[in-house]
Amino acid sequence: MTRLTCVAMGVIASALVLAPCAAAQDTTIEQLVTTALERAPDIRAARTAIAAAGGQLTQAGLKPNPVLTTSQKQITDGQHETMVGIEWPLDLFRRPSRVETARQELEATNLSVQDRERMLASAVREQAGRLLASRRNVEVMNEALTAAGRMRELLDQRVTEGEVPRLDANIAAVEVGRMQADLILAGADADQATIELRALVGLPPDAPLVMRDSLESLVRVTSPAEAAQTPDAALAARADIREATARVALAGARVDEARREGRFDMTLAGTYGLSRFSFAQRGLDDSGRPVPIQGLFHSVTMGAVLTLPVRNKNQGALAAAQAERSGQEELLAARQLAARAELDASMAQDREAQRAVDLFASSIRDQARQNVDVLLESYDLGRSSLSDVLAEQRRYLEVEAAYTTVLSHAYQARVTLRRARGEIR
Repeated sequence: MTRLTCVAMGVIASALVLAPCAAAQDTTIEQLVTTALERAPDIRAARTAIAAAGGQLTQAGLKPNPVLTTSQKQITDGQHETMVGIEWPLDLFRRPSRVETARQELEATNLSVQDRERMLASAVREQAGRLLASRRNVEVMNEALTAAGRMRELLDQRVTEGEVPRLDANIAAVEVGRMQADLILAGADADQATIELRALVGLPPDAPLVMRDSLESLVRVTSPAEAAQTPDAALAARADIREATARVALAGARVDEARREGRFDMTLAGTYGLSRFSFAQRGLDDSGRPVPIQGLFHSVTMGAVLTLPVRNKNQGALAAAQAERSGQEELLAARQLAARAELDASMAQDREAQRAVDLFASSIRDQARQNVDVLLESYDLGRSSLSDVLAEQRRYLEVEAAYTTVLSHAYQARVTLRRARGEIR
């Protein structure tokens, strides 16, 4: 085998071992997901809603405060009256429904945040997949460009030695220039994907981002949830379905609260009065001695204030709450239908994408490599032109690029499946 054949074969060999050589012990996609869930500003902002709902639950459990009233009345210079009253609302029926409404609101808010976490985790995985695909393209092109550069040097040497025509060297030089241009564009795509992934995860713009994963390994991994859960169980565990279910329960709690608001209630009331009377004249006591005419009188009044729902039975609020509950029930049914369609479609897409990956891995790439081997040997024997060899090598690189696309498609299908199953971590 000639030196030219050995160099050209490097294009193939480097592409075949590309994934293992590209692995770097730094970070994984799942670590990036964990970082995003901790640092992403929108998730951190959403979690404040949970704290707010918790405060509302605490407030709903508190009973109404008593009302203390005081008054003092001066009738004449010698006549004064002081009154102290207290009103104590019993809150007979409203507190349990108020607490239940707040509790359901907290549950729905918590599940809403979990659903946002599910979507963020999926977005991080999708963006990481785009980054891995773009970096794989860059690595394939880098290896191919290195091999093409060495081939050009050998052809220049052979032209000097008179073994090949100058045209072959010129053709090789054009091929090297074309590959350099393609590599620049591929590098720009990789840089863009890196910048977008950093922003999505919440990393600083200058943070290093070296991925330990490879597309080949990721598409072969089956998640534990996928292996253990049935489709019905996966749908029931999805945060958006659970949130919609909680919204239905919340609407039902509001119906009960509106109904209880229309019932009677009672407030206990009590008043203590102190009256002082005095006159400028004097009178005689039991012993016949003159004493000032004055008196001090105490009074206590007890009663109750009863709210009678005669005209206002909260009919409007009750009708609005019932309509809201009907709407939430329809929304739950729609969300369940969409979720099932998403899961079924993603399962079919994942299955077919795996078949495409297997087809490339088992036959297409090997056949493309063998075609290049045959043409290289034919060129060495003078039976084919360099243009034919370069065209076949370009076709092989196109197969590698197509393999990257298939791997990326299969990985995105796996990410979509994990999102449809409701997985976060």
